Formats: sequence, C-alpha cells, structure tokens
Amino acid sequence: MKKIKYLLFLQFLLLVSCIGENRKPKNDLVAEDPKIYTGPIIDMHCHAFDQIFFGGQDYTNPLTGKTYKASSTVDSLRIETLAKYEEHNVVKAMVSKGELWFDHAPEKIMIGNDHRYSVNELRERFSNGKLKVIGEVAPNYDGILPTDESLTEYFDLAVELDIPIGYHLFPGGPPGGAYFFNPNLRAFHGKPLQFEEILINRPNLKLYIMHAAWPYLEDLKALMYAHPQVYVELGVIAWVLPRQEFHTFLKGLVDAGFGKRIMFGTDQMIWVETISDSIEAINSANFLTVDQKADIFYNNAAKFLGFSVEEIKMHKNQL
Repeated sequence: MKKIKYLLFLQFLLLVSCIGENRKPKNDLVAEDPKIYTGPIIDMHCHAFDQIFFGGQDYTNPLTGKTYKASSTVDSLRIETLAKYEEHNVVKAMVSKGELWFDHAPEKIMIGNDHRYSVNELRERFSNGKLKVIGEVAPNYDGILPTDESLTEYFDLAVELDIPIGYHLFPGGPPGGAYFFNPNLRAFHGKPLQFEEILINRPNLKLYIMHAAWPYLEDLKALMYAHPQVYVELGVIAWVLPRQEFHTFLKGLVDAGFGKRIMFGTDQMIWVETISDSIEAINSANFLTVDQKADIFYNNAAKFLGFSVEEIKMHKNQL
C-alpha cells in the first residue's frame, strides 16, 4: 500500500513539473533576466526592393568576421523579414519602397520614399495615404551634401506635410566602399553639423539622422543639444560595428542626456539575421535600464511619429 502511495506521489510531482514547464516562455533566459526588453518594437529603418540588392550575396562583415546569409529572391526577402518581425514583436517598420510590401502587412509597414521621386510625386503619394516618411534620403552616395539646393524642396515638403524625413549620413556602404561601391562617397559627408542652417530655417522639421552619424559623436551631441527636434536611429551601426564600439557610441549619447531621442533601426537590406543582432545589441547593453531600452525600442519613435494613446495601448496589449 505504501508503495502504491509513493508511486502516486511521484506521478503527481511529474504532472506538476510538466505543467510548470508548459507555462514557461520559450526563451527562459529572456524571461529570467529583468533587463531584457520584450515589448513592442518600432524599426525606423528597413528596405524593400524590386530586385535583389547587392547581387544577392552573403555578407561577411570585415569588422566582426560574422557572415550574414542573404535572402535569395525579393519574395523570400519579404517573407523572411516579416517573419523575423513577428518573432521579435516588431509592430511597425519604416520601409523604404514600402509600397512593395504594404499590401502584405498594411498594419505594420510605414512607407518611405526618397528624393529620387519628385516633390509632386511624393505629395500625391501622401494624399493617397501611401507615404509616411521621406526617406531614406541618401544623396551623399552621389557626393551631394544636405545643404545642396536640390534638396531644399524636400526639407520644405517634410514641413508642409508634417511628416519625418530620415537622412542618411555615415557610415555608408561597406568599409572602403568609395574604392569600389560608391566612388563619390566621402567620410566627411557624414558630419551632422551640416544641418544647422537647415534646422534654424525650419524649426518644425521632423528630422531623424540615420545611423546616428557614427562616428561623429561629439558633433552629433552638439547638434542635438542645439536643436531639440533632432532624433537619431541606430540602423546598421548596431550590427556592423564591433559590439564594444557600438556600446561606447550609444553610451556617449545616453550619458549626454539624449536617451529620449534615440530610436531603434536595423537598416535591414537582404540579410534578415541583422534584425535579431540589432535587437540583441541593445538588449546586451548593461549600462541601459529596461526603461531606457523601452524608450529606444518603442517609446521614442511612438512619440516622434505621433502615435495616438489608443495605438500605443494596442501595441502594448493594454486595451
């Protein structure tokens, strides 16, 4: 009789153990670490293409040695990117040429178009509800600075439509890209203080600087101090730079008091694992509190984009 009771007790313990295991989140490390952010994410920098970018090649980062596998087709790129967004709770993404993906995820895609469209074309797209951001604006690949007169009307249009403009500074392309990728690109084109007069003349301009103008940390701090309307996003530098360098740069901005104006971005092109690496790069920053990570991943962009209280609550599952 005692043996039967003992066996029944063991079965009970096994049942309780199994129930407990089933209740655990899939990622136990995330669940157990209070400094890991697991809430909604906004990606302020992604790309869609009508033909596969960069020849569809895998990319080995010469700064870190890590190889990223490329999506093989434009369809697989879309499918794999959206799946990765679902995995990581990315609820919104600013996608350059996002009209290519919009019908597949209209609740998620914020369409961005750049300066290669005329101002009239962009205005029409906006009136049709198909333009949320002017970006990625990256004329420095062609050797054109932000102060060039050809760009004036785009800054003016952003103010007129009251929408953000996402401007690429530095880095651009792979290391040494001026020798084989974009011969007109120069490192000094990435200096953020070029925007001073543009901002002074347009105090309501919603400008965010892509890649956070790395490595020009001191110039960027000066610009953000002088112009409180300027935000930055962390696309590409979160996964291209060695982790210590990225953390040093990010910590410099946070320590200077700009943690409320830093937004998450990936600059996902055709290597979808860069999304996971970009998220991990911020979650592994031990100098950030979970609240600071929440600001970078979601809150700052939600404020910058003017999301309603209801939309924010929906993203945070608070409705």
